[in-house]
Amino acid sequence: MRSFLRSAVILAGGFLFAATGSAGQFSFAGTFNNDNDVQFFTFSLFSPNTVTLQTWGYGGGLNAAGQTVAPGGFESILQVYDLLSGVAQGSPIFPGPDPTCGPRNPDPNLQPVTACFDAYAQMALPAGDYLLALTQNANAPLGNLSDGFFYTTAIPDPTFNNHFVGTFGFQRDSHWAVDLLFVDAAAPVGAVPEPASAALVGAALLLAGLRVRRIPRI
Repeated sequence: MRSFLRSAVILAGGFLFAATGSAGQFSFAGTFNNDNDVQFFTFSLFSPNTVTLQTWGYGGGLNAAGQTVAPGGFESILQVYDLLSGVAQGSPIFPGPDPTCGPRNPDPNLQPVTACFDAYAQMALPAGDYLLALTQNANAPLGNLSDGFFYTTAIPDPTFNNHFVGTFGFQRDSHWAVDLLFVDAAAPVGAVPEPASAALVGAALLLAGLRVRRIPRI
């Protein structure tokens, strides 16, 4: 075991709310206090499925709950982990910069610059319980959950991006919004998912309690 995650969760500050759209669609929003905050979500699949993961904070738009998300937020990175082992599932999902954008939106306040720096991916996953991490670019995941994140673990720096300044020097703000689609249960860490399995609730409560857990590096 090369390293341990010093803290299982680095919770984002400010407001946090969840709104469920139709079955299997979950929308969450909140704010970060620091550039290197990390927000975690648990989600569960009762059978294999292809899930959709999307952020809306940078370019704004209409999320899965039918709510309008304002543009202006930070460039986001997403990473999926197996909940029990902490093993990374696939590679990090980085923002943009595909100029065609869709299904992401450009920030209309930056026109005529077409900047699409939300994160979007579809992932085929087996049945199981998972953890999704949201960070600000370039606080990238370093591998498995136990390896942490670049500006949280490798070079701890709560203001690495000069308070949410993004690519090309554009000033951003700390709000974020995330959709998880085609999953059976989902919740931000610290909340109880609905519907929920006992194992998923227990894991969420464990993480929310900030208990440090040693996870072997695979």
